[in-house]
Amino acid sequence: MRKFIVVVPLFFIVGLILIGAKPTTEKPKPQEIKLKGNILCLAEEMKTLYNVELDAEHKHLYGFKTDKDKYFTLLHTSLSKALFVDKRLHEKDLIINGRVFPNSQLLEVLSFMSVRDGVVHELYYYCDTCFIRTVAPGNCDCCQAPVVLMERPLNTDSLVPSP
Repeated sequence: MRKFIVVVPLFFIVGLILIGAKPTTEKPKPQEIKLKGNILCLAEEMKTLYNVELDAEHKHLYGFKTDKDKYFTLLHTSLSKALFVDKRLHEKDLIINGRVFPNSQLLEVLSFMSVRDGVVHELYYYCDTCFIRTVAPGNCDCCQAPVVLMERPLNTDSLVPSP
């Protein structure tokens, strides 16, 4: 009986704490998004649009301008590396699949493709020696030969297997 007298107030106190406790709020999750547009330097674009004064030797702040004139800042990840270092991709119309983080315009690139003459093309880097595909330019991880940018229409037969 004595244990019961000690345990009951303890349960009562725990119950009061639980009733008064605030529910935990979940963090908003990133929104998955598919965008069509072009890579550009956001700083230079703002200079053109709004006469922002930039240093002559400024660092590029790469972003993505959609075909609906909406701007996103690109996060530099292993999957987006090619968009930062391969200037040829800046000249292409692109489709980017990615995530936009809550309360921001930060875009994490998950995959990207090009659009040429209305046809969607997959973009990747390829080593002709080792038959290896990669997502970024540079040297092949196997033989160290330079990889080549490949642009192939989707849904076509190819000797190169899709990853």
